[in-house]
Amino acid sequence: MGIVWDLLFMFGGVAVMMIGMKLMGASLEKVASGGMKKLLSKVTSNRLAGVGVGVGVTCIIQSSTATTVMLVGFVNIGLLTLMQATNVIMGANIGTTVTAHIVSLSGVIDIGAFAAGIGFIGVMMSMLSKKQNVQNIGEILTGLGLIFVGLEFISTYAKELMFVSENNPQPWAQAIFAGDHFPLLLILFGIVITALVHSSSTITSLMVVLASIGILPFRNAMFLALGSNIGTCVTSIMSSIGTSTNAKRTAMVHLTFNTVGCLIFIAPLWIFGDSVTALFASISGDVGQQLAIFHTLFNIATTIVLLPLTKVLVKFVSKIIPEKEKTEEKFKLSYVDDLMLATPAVAVSRVKLEIVDMASLAKENLNLTLDMLFNSSVETEERVKANEEKINYLNKAITSYITKLMGKDLSVTDDGKIASYYHVVSDLERVGDYAENIMEYAVKLIGEEVKLSTDAIKELMAMRDKINELFDLSIKAFNERNLNYLDDVYALEEEIDDITDSLGDMHIERLKKGLCNARTGSTYLQTVSNLERVADHIYNVAFSIKKYEKYCEKFSQAKNNEEI
Repeated sequence: MGIVWDLLFMFGGVAVMMIGMKLMGASLEKVASGGMKKLLSKVTSNRLAGVGVGVGVTCIIQSSTATTVMLVGFVNIGLLTLMQATNVIMGANIGTTVTAHIVSLSGVIDIGAFAAGIGFIGVMMSMLSKKQNVQNIGEILTGLGLIFVGLEFISTYAKELMFVSENNPQPWAQAIFAGDHFPLLLILFGIVITALVHSSSTITSLMVVLASIGILPFRNAMFLALGSNIGTCVTSIMSSIGTSTNAKRTAMVHLTFNTVGCLIFIAPLWIFGDSVTALFASISGDVGQQLAIFHTLFNIATTIVLLPLTKVLVKFVSKIIPEKEKTEEKFKLSYVDDLMLATPAVAVSRVKLEIVDMASLAKENLNLTLDMLFNSSVETEERVKANEEKINYLNKAITSYITKLMGKDLSVTDDGKIASYYHVVSDLERVGDYAENIMEYAVKLIGEEVKLSTDAIKELMAMRDKINELFDLSIKAFNERNLNYLDDVYALEEEIDDITDSLGDMHIERLKKGLCNARTGSTYLQTVSNLERVADHIYNVAFSIKKYEKYCEKFSQAKNNEEI
């Protein structure tokens, strides 16, 4: 039973370490979401800048796999080119090695006891603090503590399991880990085990621990690390299924880059293995730390070799995955897709761009339908119908995406934004409906060969101009989340209400003078009513940012009252 207990505790340590990595990565992403967005916006045709962004983003989220999956999503929606994504992938491979260095500290410093204290401090910060940023930092410390607590479990029970006595490994452990294995077999094992776990950081961390306790020799660990680099590509390959051609190519670039890097260095490491081992032994006396350093230097060396060949790499992948015949959907979201849900902080910022586009479409349709009414022309009717179809699609698609985001681990700020977006999308969809109503009025009048009076058209044009002014200011306030615009929005909406009342009075005067008939008069009043309701919905769009502020304030008060 002793062996069974040791195995269970060791696997429990792996579980605790993986939970710690996930918690620390997610919390780091929340804290640094603004910086991560800025980093991603810096990705240009400059190769070194792309590599630097890949290193930075992967250090933040602690996973090259997550970074690559995110890149597949960005390429899929056209945010990045394949060339830009390739440079970032190279940097991501370097950034992911940070985890191994963190883990290797446990072999140099007896940090196990301190880790529990770090985790406890983090939990207290998360539970007792009323500030979101402090809570996030507390979760980072909790995750860091869990990583080292897990490592302590793995190290302790791996020794119990694999050693008869100090420096005397069990025969089976010696045969499995320390045997003179064929390098290609070690690489294959690294590929398979990493593909199953979906995390090269986890596998590398385990190798660092096993190397530190003396059960895994550096020479074998090198080849396992090479295989791990290839195995981590499986997740990005799977995430590219059903995406665009360039998104599939992005995942293939990840696989090709890591495979070529392995092929370049496998022969030198195989032939000069003893010399390489001696070299790293001179750098550090701890085998775990040697492995962490090797992992970083290997990825840096691969990047140095392949970075000048980026165009060749992209051309090669483009030939493997040729452009398919385009059978794309009629409509699709322009800035987000499901792959981006892996990084909620980025997805939230991109959803806003979808909403701003929807607002522009709603405004365009409103003006097109009013022009139809003013000019007695059905020339733009099909365009209006096509726009309305897209507005309806965006309403459903954005709402569905927001619902998915609500199920993710969001910061209070992002949670408040998403809650406000839900209502904004509905308001914009209603604007599209009112524009469609006005189109129907125009088509009916044109069919009956009836026109509005010159005075009626001038009055409606004046009301339209005010609504366009309100529209522009409201979208600006929403896009910039600037409360300073709201007083002007309120004043404009009040002015439109006054115009609505005055237009009704003027219409009655025209009826009394016989300048307007009942048929056109009914259309006129219905149009005025629809425009007044449009103004109400646009007003709601602007003031959604105030509701967002109240949401965050309410959350803060609830924390103060210990209700949540």
